[in-house]
Amino acid sequence: MDANEITLRRFPDGELLRKDTTEFAIHYAAGKIMQTAQAGQKLNTFTARLLLALLKPEGRKVTVGEMEDWEKQREGLIHAATKQFYGNKYLDQRKFNCDYTKTEDDLAQFMKDLHPEADKLGLGEWIPSATVIRVLVFNRTRHVSLVDCMRKEPAVRKRGIWPEWTYILAQEAIEKVFRRELKKPAQAYEWFFGQFYKERDDGIGIEGGRPDPPTDRVFRNWFKQASTKQNLERIHGSRKVNKSLKGVIKPQDAVRPLQIVIIDQTVGNIWSAVKSRSNGLVNRALPPGTIEPDMPSDETRKEVLTAKRPEIVYAVDVFSRKTLALILTFEPPSINTFMACLKMVMTPKLEWKRRFPDLPDATEGHGPPETVVLDNLRVHITDSVQLGLLAMNIGVEYAALASPEWKAIVERAIGTVKRVMEGLPGGFSIDYPNVNSSDHQKYAALDLDEIDEMATFKLITEHHMKPHGGTDEPPGARFVQGIKKYGRGTLPDLRQLDLMLRRRKINATLTRNGVVFKGHRFHNEGAVSRLLQEFVAKTKGQIGEAVSLKITILWKPGDCSSIGVTGPGGKAVVELSNVDPVFARTPMSYAFAAAAKKANQKIFELQYPPELRARYLREFYERLEQLLPRQSHKAGKKTTRLLEGGRGVVIPADVRSFDITIPVTNLGLANVDIPIASAAADGRDPPTPPKRKGPPRTSKTLAADSQIPKWEPPTSEANYTFTAAESEALLDQMEAEMEATRH
Repeated sequence: MDANEITLRRFPDGELLRKDTTEFAIHYAAGKIMQTAQAGQKLNTFTARLLLALLKPEGRKVTVGEMEDWEKQREGLIHAATKQFYGNKYLDQRKFNCDYTKTEDDLAQFMKDLHPEADKLGLGEWIPSATVIRVLVFNRTRHVSLVDCMRKEPAVRKRGIWPEWTYILAQEAIEKVFRRELKKPAQAYEWFFGQFYKERDDGIGIEGGRPDPPTDRVFRNWFKQASTKQNLERIHGSRKVNKSLKGVIKPQDAVRPLQIVIIDQTVGNIWSAVKSRSNGLVNRALPPGTIEPDMPSDETRKEVLTAKRPEIVYAVDVFSRKTLALILTFEPPSINTFMACLKMVMTPKLEWKRRFPDLPDATEGHGPPETVVLDNLRVHITDSVQLGLLAMNIGVEYAALASPEWKAIVERAIGTVKRVMEGLPGGFSIDYPNVNSSDHQKYAALDLDEIDEMATFKLITEHHMKPHGGTDEPPGARFVQGIKKYGRGTLPDLRQLDLMLRRRKINATLTRNGVVFKGHRFHNEGAVSRLLQEFVAKTKGQIGEAVSLKITILWKPGDCSSIGVTGPGGKAVVELSNVDPVFARTPMSYAFAAAAKKANQKIFELQYPPELRARYLREFYERLEQLLPRQSHKAGKKTTRLLEGGRGVVIPADVRSFDITIPVTNLGLANVDIPIASAAADGRDPPTPPKRKGPPRTSKTLAADSQIPKWEPPTSEANYTFTAAESEALLDQMEAEMEATRH
């Protein structure tokens, strides 16, 4: 310390700072300088682990091991605090009377006299020896800190046990792993073990020291010390290392039911049997032929054609952790599967209620969500998804890239379903990554409906009824209680909902003959007439001649029976049915219809009767069933999707039955036509800016003594000024009208 300036060295970087005495005093008084030390004085830091040991861990998720570790750390803190208490008392006494010559007995008696005071502070379990205190206060004039009194960590042993060439040889073996020349540290140790004896016997040898090589445990410790981030990136790559060494993001959280619903799709861990259903579901839906073959037996009807792994489309409510939708399909992730899952979320689970009438909380789960969380798939980032959800006032949020922990809730829920599937025929475990799934294909015996029945049975009876680990409440009861407290949004008309949850194709052409799309013609005389009349200003062509209108089509890949039509601006939503009665009455996919028309090109023309074309359609369906067992796995997946598209089985039966048996609206009225101008995209028209007008060339200025006229309502407008009695009468009339219109 000089007379005019003070030299400070920042710890631990060693940076030098020079300040004059006045500046130093100002910073020290303001608290910007926390601690000072003289040159050569050792500084100990208080780590975060010691800070956490001051507070007892609390919460439901504290394990027994964590509590035991805290007790050991707490014991070490009390041990250090006891030494700090006696050491600082001794420093104060020595500074007061300048007595540096206390004997061992005097120092022991001095601490014995202070024991009652230490006992009041909770430090009376033991009294340190005089030697411990003398070592603690050696060469000290100021008080000792708590860190100075902590037990010292064991020092790292220096390299002196083996010769230097041994450590160089071990480093070379470790580098072989980082250079990917050897796969595992065990292989590197085998190489090091052989080279060690070769160097010892034939090479350098060992003069003194240990003649035996380091053990496998010592070598692994050396490998861990060399496993820095840079070296680990050489083995595993930067993406995998960053994922392991970086903190995870916080998953979503909700405060009420249906606030956030996560939808995810993944491949199931089970092989589903594709069974023959000739003369089954499809034949009952199609018009009967003139000659019906004999009905096969149950064994023939349940013949397994092949086995494929299904896709699991899953939706879970974040607030209650309740399953809102579970769909099994052979289709890859697409808009069709997402829309079908969202439709199941919004519709009541009638099939679940029929199967479990005594579990109302477990089967209650439907309603329009406020926000839907999706993956960053290309099929999800489209106008079809975004505009369809926007029309129903549903927000869409895309998951973070390469961060599955952000959707940990749905990942855990899907894991629950997969653990149910692993116990079924054809299922395999997901806990062992080395399991070959193709080995379990031969055990496939259940089709999609049977797997769905078994999975939902487990979910409803156990998962929805038992307390969840994330909320400590049963998902079923938590969802129902939240609905009673926060309410639920209204469910739109299911037919209009089905129209909105479809893919979109813009710039299609509507004529007086309807719409031609993918080889099919869709027409409805009344709906087409109303569209052309309402948007007459948008039509192209001369009046009295053929006119056309540019529209947006809403279509579903798995159903060619009808399409939805939106007019200009997206404010008109109507449905046009297929003019072909064979395809209009049977919900089959466009791919199946195109393949069937190609196979029977001459038959699928309008002049042939529907019964004849339906018979050839059944024959094409049976040919697919005969072709499927002889195909390879890759080709069989396409045939399976084509075969399933002919059945129209895309969404679960309870959603289909609800769509068919209860076509209700918000008002509770059945068989109500969808309005031609329903506000599906209200407010999406571009705003029209006002025309710019310049200031008037001449302006009249008011005189100083002129008065501004008082505004009065025109005679044509009603003057809304009521007395108190008239206001009460008007309120009574409005309340009576509301009571009359209330359902």
